[in-house]
Amino acid sequence: MRAVNECFIYFAALAESRRRGAVSDLFQCLPLGWPSKCDDTAARRIHSAIMDFIEKCPSHPNVGSAFRILLDLRPSDSLHRYLLDKLKYYLAQGDAPNVYQLCIVIEDAGFDVFRDEAGFAIGSRSYNEGEKNLGIARRFLERQKVGPGGSTEHGGAASLTPT
Repeated sequence: MRAVNECFIYFAALAESRRRGAVSDLFQCLPLGWPSKCDDTAARRIHSAIMDFIEKCPSHPNVGSAFRILLDLRPSDSLHRYLLDKLKYYLAQGDAPNVYQLCIVIEDAGFDVFRDEAGFAIGSRSYNEGEKNLGIARRFLERQKVGPGGSTEHGGAASLTPT
């Protein structure tokens, strides 16, 4: 488990460095001398490894942090579709912690996720409010009009568009 956690810290450090354009502070938690550059090839390899990890170990405690790394790497145009599919999956499982992490990542990607029943923005977000976050995710998916199989009500591919 320690090695997995160290890999996730390293991947997070590389992804954050890539997003910010400067070396991440997370490298202070890692042994000296680890490469800190993340070119497109490395980003695609990390992206692929993390997606494989999520698919093979969907209930692993590091899955929630994996979504942030994917967002920071941004090597794929299909990331939004993938995040939506995973949100639907974890919502169906009732997995409140991963639903919350996905909602945060999707919101940080520029989409309006955190809304109450009346459509007003929710200013305070809490990881500990599992049932509330499941409702938030359910409403967000309904606003996206995502049906079974990832299609919209109009029969086309679903897309995440900022609201």
